Amino acid sequence: MKDKTLKNISNKAYYSLLTLIALAIVILLNIVVSFVDFRVDFTKDQRYSLTPSTVNFLSSDTTLTEKILFKIYLDGEFPAEVERLQTAVRNKLDEFKYYAGDRIEYEFINPNEGSVEDQEALKEQLYDKGRGIRPVDITYRSQGSANIVEIFPGAVVEYLGETVEYIRFLEGGQYRLDQRLEDRIQRGINDLEYKFMQVLAKATRKEKKKLAFIHGHGELGVPYTQGARRNIEDAYIIEDIKINGAIHALDKYDGIIIADPKEKFSDKDKFIIDQYLMSGGNIMVFHNPLSIDNDTIRRTGKVHSARKRTELTDLIYDYGIKLNEDLVVDANYSPYVMPGIPKGYVNWYFYVRAQGTSHPISSMVDPVKLPYVSSMQFVKTKNKTKPSVILTSSSNSKSFGNAPLLSVAMESAFGENPIFVDNPEDERNKLMLGGIIEGKFESAFKNRIVSAYADNPDARFISESEKPGKLMVIGNGTFFKNTYFDSVAVPEENRYKYIPRLPRGKEIDELFDGRRMGNFEFFENCVDYMLGESTLLAIRSRTIDLHPTDKLKIEKHGGFYKFINILVPFLFIALLAIIVIFTRRTKYAKRK
Repeated sequence: MKDKTLKNISNKAYYSLLTLIALAIVILLNIVVSFVDFRVDFTKDQRYSLTPSTVNFLSSDTTLTEKILFKIYLDGEFPAEVERLQTAVRNKLDEFKYYAGDRIEYEFINPNEGSVEDQEALKEQLYDKGRGIRPVDITYRSQGSANIVEIFPGAVVEYLGETVEYIRFLEGGQYRLDQRLEDRIQRGINDLEYKFMQVLAKATRKEKKKLAFIHGHGELGVPYTQGARRNIEDAYIIEDIKINGAIHALDKYDGIIIADPKEKFSDKDKFIIDQYLMSGGNIMVFHNPLSIDNDTIRRTGKVHSARKRTELTDLIYDYGIKLNEDLVVDANYSPYVMPGIPKGYVNWYFYVRAQGTSHPISSMVDPVKLPYVSSMQFVKTKNKTKPSVILTSSSNSKSFGNAPLLSVAMESAFGENPIFVDNPEDERNKLMLGGIIEGKFESAFKNRIVSAYADNPDARFISESEKPGKLMVIGNGTFFKNTYFDSVAVPEENRYKYIPRLPRGKEIDELFDGRRMGNFEFFENCVDYMLGESTLLAIRSRTIDLHPTDKLKIEKHGGFYKFINILVPFLFIALLAIIVIFTRRTKYAKRK
């Protein structure tokens, strides 16, 4: 009896010691982990992690120097889909705080709390005459009845005591709780990092880089670029200039845009552009060498193409890009609206929906619509430069050559499903429609300096690049043109502001055809890349794979997986119980 008592005491001491050791290990691990800072994102596309450029920005003490406050108006009880957005916003800001510390602050606010008067006043303030957060009304069914919830899916951002920006997670409007809304919410979640960083970059930017639109050679007028300018005006100082042979006309600009020129460039202007590139300038040329009059096509059904003869193609050839005097036809096209014919449009293979490449400028943008685009190639030069393709046609496309006559009858000639090449699946058939060259260039005037500047003491000739520069060429000059606009007087600035708008039935906008396009996003990426604003570009170029739920599979296999989810835990618990019972019986049977 005494031996049995001692044995029981010994067993208790043994198990007590094991318990203490286990507790000590757990406590020690917690202490160690508290001093080790790490995060692991197991998703393939790293969707829960910030891009390195964002991390560098938030971690730097020289960029975000003061506290910035995000007021999120998404507090309250919402349907599960909206709660997913709410949770994603909170998690993303927590991720920002992880790197920026107390320089990032946020609070969630319920706009539906307080008196009716207070609610109305707050909502009017948030709406800010359409410039702020726009309300969203969501209709959904709960317990057999229809309900409507109004939310303000956005944030007010305050920096140094002032409101610097509004953020919209969803655009305002009326929605049903369906797949369309889920898709919008998912896109909103994917865009959170970009939208937060866009505001941070704007709030903390100490100096804006200068961008010039060149005029004087028939380029796009100011009103027709307002849509594109709106996307970049917060990040850059935008000016419109004429070179007019002035030797220092471009000196103060970080980048220049030459968009759809139609008239000849003088030797003086070409020389100034050349020397700007030699000084490390960044040049964007958006140009198709052939002119097509769409009004004539609509009126007569056909039109003759004409050479523009700007001589700009000769200049960029010397730097390493040959821009062809041709038109590209592509099986991946946009229709051409023709109100006078029975079906209202023609299959217009000259409206190419260009594809992006792996380059960060175009890797994640939707197709870019390029009306009457010309192809191009890189040519060998002595320049120490790096060429990159940024836009291409599809593999079922070809150069139509210098087309002297275009006619709507070509739709029938090409057919409904045209095959333009022998092997339309071969990727080698793709034509380059946009390219960029970066590095050090040799002057196009190295052996033929313009006589007007040869003896000018202010005209210091640079024969080779003093700093690396960039030259971008897109074989179309109107891909970012807004066709229609309203003019609004701005008395305090003594001018008119042009606001682009979509047509309302009578007019036809050449850019829009009812499908998603990446024209304006692509333009924004071009400017950011050329002027060195890589932080936002890296975020926009990020790929996040979406895996929508297959509702047919849910209907077909849902019951089986529900059964598995219930049965497996039950079987696991039952198995553990059997093992414990068997172990105890074996143990005590041996003792007897």
